[in-house]
Amino acid sequence: MRVTIRQKHKSINPPCEFELPEFSVLTGKNGSGKTHLLEAIANKDKSHVLIDGNITQNVRYIGFNGLNPKIEESCDPNSIKQHVKNVWNQYNNGKQNAQRRNKNNIESILQSVGDANMKKFIRKALEDSGKAYNELTEDDLEDSFDISFMGQNDFFTAQFALIFKNYHKRSEENNINEYYQSKGKPISKPVLTQDDFQAKYGEPPWEFVNRILTETNIPYEVNNPEGDRLDSNFVFKLKDRAGGFEISSADLSTGEKVLMSLALAIYNTGGDLGKPDVLLIDEPDAGLHPSMSKMMVKVLKEHIVQENNIHTVISTHSPTTVIASEGIAIYQLIRGNSTPTKIPIQDAVELLSSDIPFLRISNERRRQIFVESKYDVIYYELLTNIYGRLETLPAEPIFIPARTSNGSNCTDVIDVVNNLYSNGNEQIYGIIDWDLNNSPTNRVLVLGHGERYAIENFLLDPLLMGILKKKKKKIPI
Repeated sequence: MRVTIRQKHKSINPPCEFELPEFSVLTGKNGSGKTHLLEAIANKDKSHVLIDGNITQNVRYIGFNGLNPKIEESCDPNSIKQHVKNVWNQYNNGKQNAQRRNKNNIESILQSVGDANMKKFIRKALEDSGKAYNELTEDDLEDSFDISFMGQNDFFTAQFALIFKNYHKRSEENNINEYYQSKGKPISKPVLTQDDFQAKYGEPPWEFVNRILTETNIPYEVNNPEGDRLDSNFVFKLKDRAGGFEISSADLSTGEKVLMSLALAIYNTGGDLGKPDVLLIDEPDAGLHPSMSKMMVKVLKEHIVQENNIHTVISTHSPTTVIASEGIAIYQLIRGNSTPTKIPIQDAVELLSSDIPFLRISNERRRQIFVESKYDVIYYELLTNIYGRLETLPAEPIFIPARTSNGSNCTDVIDVVNNLYSNGNEQIYGIIDWDLNNSPTNRVLVLGHGERYAIENFLLDPLLMGILKKKKKKIPI
């Protein structure tokens, strides 16, 4: 993504031209101009953004606290029907006006239609139905309805209840038509199989949202309108998975609302809700606990960027968010320089924590682990390689023998680890055998404490050796 700032915007001065990858994190001290830069990128009168050499006009900027919406909890299905009828009446009036002027074409008709969303709605109904402008019906409009046509042309909309009820309405109408068809009665529209229905309208939104809530460790699940009458109101609620009690969305924490908003945004990327090409979010982590910052980065990276190919830039003041952004490009903005520069994660962490006395933050994943001998190094490295194929390791262990010569001694491991740790090395650990009398400490682990004498008693376990020989067909049963 190539960005060119053509006109001055607050503290951002042209000429300013730079490139950013699909997902980047913008950081810097207060007053460096991060918000001003995001605003300038989003302002198409002052900048342009090229993706694969093409200018994009669809840049979405979410300002500070913009992912903390007021969630609309109630939906009256009659509001959908009333909106469709209103558009239909305007369309009919437009047709009559066009006929009086002898201009029988869709462009003349749309001149009499209220706003851009209504025009977009009508064009979509014509496209979906494949009908000519004079053949369009009110039912065609209803089939093509989307909440974006009610002035919510935003894939970050918080209209959970409306989205859920609209999907339920379509599903129930399809089920009713399927029943009528089985009885040989006339149907209002072609019946879709379950697979065809989901291919056209997506999976039930409540199932998708619940999956994202589980993935992000939010302890609630959303309700749904299944089992309700078509014409009954739907009230959106959340239920605690463990306790079973219900809460209002207003009772969610700021962090939970942010992740909920992201969940619905991801669902909306599969529809017509103004999916952007570029997403700019100013400090989305401002109200988040560090663990939620990590979840937010994961959701943005996997679902917004990778699955939906939306170029994304977020700004942050949080060292935690920077550390959680491993594998994502980090850029620093310095006051007086409008062009962001790429920096290593550790440099960004130090930048954000440099003015806080006694605070030390490290993103170093490596852990130096001293063991008793060079043979133990081989054993532990092989075990780590095997286990690392099964699970994602939270750190990268580097095994080091406490002695470089032959022989082994657990006392050497204990002495080396204690000396290095007392001199400020916080990435240092040790592993020693039990040997019947060793005890674990804060930094030295005892393998098989109280169970096995040494590592060889695990590796050469008679039962495991017998299974290995049988697997290799060395011995008969």
